[in-house]
Amino acid sequence: MLRKLLAFIVALAGSLVIVMVTASAASADCVADPITGEVHCEDEDNGNTGGDDEGTDGGSSSTCSTSSGTEIPCTGPGGSVWSSSHQCWVGDVWDPGGAGAQPPPGQTNQDGAWHICYWPPPGSSWDPVWVQNGEVTIDPVVLAQRAIASMDLDPIQIGIVPESGPNRVGLVGLPVWMWVDSPTDDTFGPITASASEGSVSVSATASVSNIVWDMGDGTTVTCTGKGTPYADHYGKQDSPTCGHRYEKMSTDQPDGAYQVIATSHWVVEWTGGGQSGTIEFDLTTDAVPVRIGEAQVLTQ
Repeated sequence: MLRKLLAFIVALAGSLVIVMVTASAASADCVADPITGEVHCEDEDNGNTGGDDEGTDGGSSSTCSTSSGTEIPCTGPGGSVWSSSHQCWVGDVWDPGGAGAQPPPGQTNQDGAWHICYWPPPGSSWDPVWVQNGEVTIDPVVLAQRAIASMDLDPIQIGIVPESGPNRVGLVGLPVWMWVDSPTDDTFGPITASASEGSVSVSATASVSNIVWDMGDGTTVTCTGKGTPYADHYGKQDSPTCGHRYEKMSTDQPDGAYQVIATSHWVVEWTGGGQSGTIEFDLTTDAVPVRIGEAQVLTQ
């Protein structure tokens, strides 16, 4: 599943939309007060930072922007969806009871319907808004997030030498090789998916632009590619694409091993609904322990 899709930053500039996803988990819940109708949005931090995070639903907690640039959740009270054209969350059909509401001048009940329009906070409430049949109120960025969710993206599988394992030990000063083990479309890309609602369709293509390797010794290595899998004939050569060298043993580390974590940075280009944009986010693996010793210790 798509994980680590965590706090979104949206900037609307004309027809270009850029969404940045950072590594801290944050989403917002919006509810309407049943008495006053005022909308309240509360941030919720799941605090999940591991590679196996089921706390997000593939982009359903994404944020949109108002015309003034204020960031708000794309999903509002009762599952309503943010509409850039109406500048509110458009929800269910409004039922005032009795004979019902009359359509606006020049319209008939066959032309459309009144819907609940939740205004964003502060001081928010709701009003009915007329939505014509065939009018798509959903923001294209929401469809882009749905397309990403359908990709079912995962963190990479770590390939590393010295290998991880209780009976595997590397040596101080010798090359460490890192790579993406058995890369697939859903762990490295490119992968393309689309999502539609009404007459609006959005297509999105995702791929990994780089991988940041946290080596567990206070250093990080950024590699722009899958890396090179190690083979015995390379001997003590440095990796030509993605490598590291440890300067001291790992005996003082928890469990006597450096905890290696790989964070893949995904870039998604999407287009549709008269807009185009870029969505970026990170997916992080679970830690892999790597033990490092010294040659004189190992030969005693």
